[in-house]
Formats: sequence, structure tokens, C-alpha cells
Amino acid sequence: MRVLFFGMLGTLTRLPLAALLAADVELCGLVLPAEIVPPFELVDNGRFSTPITSIRSQPPTLNLLATDQLPSPLAQAAVRDVPAFAVRRLAAPETVATLAALQPDVICVSCFPHRLPPAILNLPRLGCLNVHPSLLPRFRGPVPLFWALRAGVRETGVTIHFMDEQFDTGDVALQRPFLLPNGLTHAELETHLAQMGGALLVEAVQKLAAGTLPRQPQPDGYRSDPWPGDNDFALDLTWSAQHAFNFMRGTANWERPYFVQLQGERIWLETAVAYHPEATQTQPIIRQGQVAHIQFSPGILQATLLGR
Repeated sequence: MRVLFFGMLGTLTRLPLAALLAADVELCGLVLPAEIVPPFELVDNGRFSTPITSIRSQPPTLNLLATDQLPSPLAQAAVRDVPAFAVRRLAAPETVATLAALQPDVICVSCFPHRLPPAILNLPRLGCLNVHPSLLPRFRGPVPLFWALRAGVRETGVTIHFMDEQFDTGDVALQRPFLLPNGLTHAELETHLAQMGGALLVEAVQKLAAGTLPRQPQPDGYRSDPWPGDNDFALDLTWSAQHAFNFMRGTANWERPYFVQLQGERIWLETAVAYHPEATQTQPIIRQGQVAHIQFSPGILQATLLGR
């Protein structure tokens, strides 16, 4: 099984890629979007960049791929002489020809930001598999963790699905649920799901090779969730305080202000501090310095007020 892997530099790429490498899957190529690795020399009007494998003779370029956490699976791939490409135009004939020459049996995708065109989807003989951090068909789209937390679900999970020309609509192959603990940060949730996604992706590739990977069409009636807007950070007082607390904790990485509407006033909040699931108070909001105690249904949320 020759696997061509598409991804980014974040956790939802690094951990599934690391799982494939640890399982000794034959990785025949790695594809990243060119916008995240801008220093590479581009050829043919910027359609395709030089292979990232050249980083072994150009150490400063590797530094540009790293932040405080070196994306070690990418480095491991380079050490193994896996050709890695930063791509600008997926549908360009040069791109398709270059990737076709790798002769992939399957394409595996985890957190790649662009839609794969038909020419790429049709390259591997066994199809394309995507790691999606939700239990499809719920929470399709680019930010499923945000919408799961906003919906207040107690369980989310990971889906491995076959890819088609739309985002997150292809047949489901494997799923694994994850019960959401209270107060989980986005980084913690992403890490849990990325680890699960890596294990599930390895299982999917192995079953695909054996001809035993199931596939189940997704039901109709579900839509893709959009990118969040300002109003999507509003807290609904009909939520439980637990729901509000978990939403604020899990989406704090967006660094956006939250607000509640109380008695004609918009109250701006910054950080969730604590919640008391069954507590009540005589007023909808009680301010104590920079901390607000807000009555929800049920429970009380404690959150810091945003200085505006």
C-alpha cells in the first residue's frame, strides 16, 4: 500500500502522519499547501514548488517549517527520503503528473485546507480517505470542534471517510466516539482527536489493503457548518452554565470576545473561570471586580469581564 499524504503543520496533521510512520506504512509522498511554506522556489508560474526533501541540505528552510514545536513527523518523512511538495494549484497538469508518478494506492488526508479536484481524487486506485474530527454527518466543514462545543454535545469523535468532490460528504468507513470532559481546551481536544484519528487511519489503511474496509453512505439532510462570525460567540442564557463554560474553554483559541444579552445590555466576557451546575442567585448578573457571576438555566457561570 503506497500512501500519498495531504496535510498541514498542525496537530491534526502531525499525529495521524506520525501514526502512519510508526505503523511502517509505505509513505510515497507528502503534500502541503504552498501558502504555509512560502520560502520555496516556485517553478512554472508558481504552480508547483521544489520538493521539501531539499531541506536536508538547506537547514534554514527547515526552521521556517517549525515553530516552538518542531513538526517531527514531517522531519521523519524527509529523513526517510519521502518526496514532499508544497503545492499551489492542485488541478494544474504539472501537479497531477508529478503526483501520479508517485503511483499511490490511496491518498490519506488530515487537515488539508483545499478541496481535491477530480484529477487528484481519481489518482489512487483505492480512493482517498480523510480524517474528520466529528461523528459525520454532524459538524461537516472546516471547524467541527467549534460547532460541536457551541451545540453543547457531550460526545463527539473522529470519522474516516472516503472523499468525493464535496467537503465531508463521502461514504463513512470508520468512526470512533469521544466523550467530552468538562473544561477541555481546544489544544487538549484537538490532541485527543488527532491521536484517535491517527489510530483509526492506520486501521482504515490496513483494512483497505485487506479488502475489508466498510463504507456507508451518509444520510441526506445535513449541511456544512460555516466559518464562525462574531455573533456565534454569543452565550445563550437558556444554556446550562456547564455548556457555556465548556464552550468558552474550548474555543478560547479563537481569541474572540464572548457576550451575553442581559436586560437590554450586552455584557462582554473574556475567560471562563468556573461554573456551578445547580446554583442560583437573586440577580441575573452579579459583578465582583472583574469577575461576573451570570445565571444560566441551570447553574451559574463565573467569567472575567472584558475591558473595553
